[in-house]
Amino acid sequence: MTDEQIIERVRSGETRLFAELVRRHQDRVHSMALRATGKPEDAEDLAQEVFLAVFRGLGGFKGDAKFTTWLYRVAWNRSADWLRRHRGPLRRTASLEEADDVEDPRADPAGEVFDKEDRRRLRQAIDGLDEHYRSVVELACFQGLSYEQAGAVLDVPVKTVETRLYRARKLLRELMKER
Repeated sequence: MTDEQIIERVRSGETRLFAELVRRHQDRVHSMALRATGKPEDAEDLAQEVFLAVFRGLGGFKGDAKFTTWLYRVAWNRSADWLRRHRGPLRRTASLEEADDVEDPRADPAGEVFDKEDRRRLRQAIDGLDEHYRSVVELACFQGLSYEQAGAVLDVPVKTVETRLYRARKLLRELMKER
């Protein structure tokens, strides 16, 4: 059964089927929440908040975009809201050591390639990027969204995603050389 079929059945009153959507997408939503919060317990709360917002908003989902694109846009917006509430305007302030202790490979695909010190340096470099660059790195590299999906989540053209990602990678290479 596709996501869209499940959505139609949930809208028709079979609300228990929403659990299947959660099961299918919880890893990515949790990963995005964990990258935003830096703490597993906060990520759990944020992921639940995302899925509650999605459940409540299913009536407004028109199907113009893929469900996953809409879901990640909700997750991205909720993550930004969480950051504003807890840390100020889109500025991560959690200690890097604390975030580095998070043992969740879903949140850090670089973990398979880099050792702990390299991951810490990379995370510090990413956290130091301007929000425009950090957002495309998070969505395209860590969340695995296509450029089209990242553009839809951020409400920017695909070319803007490509340009920001190119510049972000260039900045990250420079920052990693310095450290």
